[in-house]
Amino acid sequence: MPAPTVITDTELSGLLKNVYSQYRMKVQNLVTPLLAQLEKARAGGPKNMRWGGNNVFFDVVTGRPSGATFSSAGYFPNDTTATEVQANVGVVRAYTTRQIDGLAFVGTQSKDAAFQTIARKTMEEIKEASTLLMQQALHNKPDGIVALVSSYSAGPPVTVVVNSPYGLANAGQGSLLISVGDTIAVLNPSGAAVRGRAQVTAISVSGDNATLTLSAAISGTTSADWVVKATASDTSYNGAMNGLINITNRGGSYASLHNVSASSAPIWNTVRLAAGTDTPDVNQPTESDLWVLFQRIAGLSGKDPMSRPQEFLLMTTPGVGKALMESMIGQRRFTANEFATTIKGGYKAINVCGVNLVMDYYVPAGTIYCLHIPSLAWVDAKDWGFVEFEGAGPWRWLQGRDAFETTYGWYGNLACLQRNSHGMITGYTDTQRFTHVI
Repeated sequence: MPAPTVITDTELSGLLKNVYSQYRMKVQNLVTPLLAQLEKARAGGPKNMRWGGNNVFFDVVTGRPSGATFSSAGYFPNDTTATEVQANVGVVRAYTTRQIDGLAFVGTQSKDAAFQTIARKTMEEIKEASTLLMQQALHNKPDGIVALVSSYSAGPPVTVVVNSPYGLANAGQGSLLISVGDTIAVLNPSGAAVRGRAQVTAISVSGDNATLTLSAAISGTTSADWVVKATASDTSYNGAMNGLINITNRGGSYASLHNVSASSAPIWNTVRLAAGTDTPDVNQPTESDLWVLFQRIAGLSGKDPMSRPQEFLLMTTPGVGKALMESMIGQRRFTANEFATTIKGGYKAINVCGVNLVMDYYVPAGTIYCLHIPSLAWVDAKDWGFVEFEGAGPWRWLQGRDAFETTYGWYGNLACLQRNSHGMITGYTDTQRFTHVI
């Protein structure tokens, strides 16, 4: 007797339907802790300055009041006055653009046809890309360098190996600030010459080195060249916003800020400590290290993290945060609920020496920042929004095609009103990478 025939899914393939859920999950890491803390219009947060004309100017008193004395004979002291200088800051421009085929608008209008309309997907994505750009730029500096070249191969395929995010040696993974789809430009080490530009089509990572596959050759590329973001017509070199690297004068390389120089006005500087030199151990950050940093900031600026901890924010990498946790493990439970505070954006901050500490993987490796948030200011010209003119609408028709384009734009900058109220410790051993980089 023959065995009975068992009907399987294969035989019924024409009968079966696809069953779709309504879930649409974004699996990329979109956290932006620093940007969340610097959001505008909140008590104790950054100030706001409106830009226009010939930049925004503000007054900085760099001299110390002096000349007072005692005199048993009743003589008056010599006349003196505290030096004052005018600082000024301009704005930069940032954009995100998307282009959509006209048929895509029609094909995604129905819930039965698509999980999301192409218009809504585009709006969400363009805002998220802009947020990530701001998060990265706030940690960077106006030159916009996102990596350094280690080596180059003309291929095929054309590849370039990069490391040193922000242009800082040993600062983290080479592709920390670079994603597939970005257009980059390669500049010579002085920034005077643009060797070429191309789009990143693939990224592979080995330790802190990232191999970028490029859409086109960039002849002349060599070791130590600079990598910046770019458009088809220009680059972001010296066109980016102020960030923590130049605001805190990292390495003493950014003495001038807002046209006031720490070289001529030493008070216009931040507190910069080196792990292992100004602290006992390069491998072990402790609360004692931070206490020393706090006292240096308070003594120089009068802004005391111990007296007004709500005005300050400690920020470091998860790697340094782990080492700091291990130094405190016998003193407290290091959990997300106990001894933790919910700060702007819903992020959890650990209380260290009375000040909130948040871990942000965009911080250059081995660094602890101490930021006085009210001493920072947003320079506003145009908040993030669609680039349009007098009600013309955000979508532009692409000439000669059934397609449309929209651009999200921002004109502004970050300013520092009192530079010496910020501080940092750099150079801790920090080899662990808890980031989005794969």
